[in-house]
Amino acid sequence: MWKALAAYLSYQAFSFAVFGLQAAAAGFSSSHVGIDDPDSRQYQWFLTWTPWALAHHLNPIHTTAVFAPGGVSLSWAAFVPGPALLTWPVTAAFGPLASLNVILVAAPALAAWGAYLVAHRVTGRFWPSLVGGYLFGFSAYVVANVAGFVNLVLVFPIPLLVYLAIRHVEGSLGPVAFVAGFTALLVGLFSISTELFGTAAIFGAIAFAGAFVVASEIRDRLLRTGALVLLSGAIAGLLLLPYILAVLDHTPPELFRAVDKMAAADLWSFVIPARYEIVGGTAGAAKLQGLTAYPRSNSLAYVGIAVLVMLVGFAITERRRVATWALLGFVGLVWLFTLGRELHVGGRAIAWLPATLFGHIRIIQSAVPVRFSIYAALAIGVIAALWLSRAAGRWGWIRWVIAVAAVASLIPRPPDGAPAKDEEPAFLTSAEMRTVLHPGDVVYPITRVKGDEMLWLVEADHWFPLAQGYIGPVPPEVDTGPLADGLHVAPVAYDPSQTEFADWMRAHGVTAVVLDDHAARRYGDLLPAAGLEQVYAGGGASVWRPAASSAGTGLG
Repeated sequence: MWKALAAYLSYQAFSFAVFGLQAAAAGFSSSHVGIDDPDSRQYQWFLTWTPWALAHHLNPIHTTAVFAPGGVSLSWAAFVPGPALLTWPVTAAFGPLASLNVILVAAPALAAWGAYLVAHRVTGRFWPSLVGGYLFGFSAYVVANVAGFVNLVLVFPIPLLVYLAIRHVEGSLGPVAFVAGFTALLVGLFSISTELFGTAAIFGAIAFAGAFVVASEIRDRLLRTGALVLLSGAIAGLLLLPYILAVLDHTPPELFRAVDKMAAADLWSFVIPARYEIVGGTAGAAKLQGLTAYPRSNSLAYVGIAVLVMLVGFAITERRRVATWALLGFVGLVWLFTLGRELHVGGRAIAWLPATLFGHIRIIQSAVPVRFSIYAALAIGVIAALWLSRAAGRWGWIRWVIAVAAVASLIPRPPDGAPAKDEEPAFLTSAEMRTVLHPGDVVYPITRVKGDEMLWLVEADHWFPLAQGYIGPVPPEVDTGPLADGLHVAPVAYDPSQTEFADWMRAHGVTAVVLDDHAARRYGDLLPAAGLEQVYAGGGASVWRPAASSAGTGLG
């Protein structure tokens, strides 16, 4: 128990020193730990939405706060209801940015600790397990997603599920405790990310099948554990039934985006340091940039040469153990799937890959291939712990040298420069806002940065609904063209014609447009040309309504 606590505190201290120290010094509730981008704004609203909806007796899975008046289902959005509820006290006291920062700083430590528990269960050794936990919790996948992706960085339930399975197979955890714990983790993982839940089920089944094949002496215990896993899944399914039904009811007829072409790993990305790594990251970033159309994806696949050397050493020194080849086979299979449907080397498509055979499966179609690398990272952490725990004799120190090199190659780079701060119009929290805008209005936001409109909802405490909002890719049922994706100055602006703008506002029942002063230089002439008149200006924004009626019942 004390060793496990020491491991967690070590991981958490390291994570805070790397990711949280600068933001804490600048103000944890006002400065970003991760990248200040549209997804950060999206997640700040997601962290407020579920608690707010429940407090107002609303269904959190469907919102009319955006894409009003009809609203939209969040079942295919990464609205993280579980983390939102857990951080509710922090959000209420310090705001959603503080909650987001807490999650981003805690996530690597929790992931590392979960992997440590797995490694310590199979080795019984502290230091080897500490290294194994680090290689998972501070893997390139986790570090890259500390940039601000709550639904991707909270992977700690995955190793904990493995930990509970090991405990039950070995007989140290009874069936009731196992089912209760496993069910809770399944519900928690689903509430974090339906994508992670789906891929964890797939790779968990593969791992279970591999264990069943190679571990003939414990097959009866594996079958009993597998039966309880299915029971836990059934109970979790009942608890999550409304959410699951919403997911099924709103399954898009086609994918939001071609994720395989956009975010499969290039073979070189396994050894070229990502920009988030302190060792070689600066040079590696430029090399990774040209490998795929979505360069960030290659940041997730990096393991480094030292890890590859460790895997080769493990294969050589532990070659007589069947489990060795099961673990290495699992890593190889996961890596194969991270490459997507075509093998890319140096940015060039070289050959067809087996993942194409599974392209008709919806979860495989929707999942980003390079994100599968997290499952390989967990196996690598276990391999490292096993290999180090068996280091003995005159050459045992070589294993530790390689392991230290592997750890060093995955030391994260602290954020560059001063932490970013959100800049929202003071109008949103002013008394004037509640007199100029009314709860019955449908507001179209024109913002400085894409996603700012989600912070507007937070700042205004959901006083008004929006005709558009950034909740990730625009759901097909509300995708009515570029204006459904919002008007903003950055990162990519769109300039509609006055007719297009007026027609879209009229068709969607927009009664007011709020224009951020930063966006006025680009869009200020559009609004009067489209038949709107300014009814208020101040606090960093202006409010516009149809010229025919300042009360606003629709344009024209």
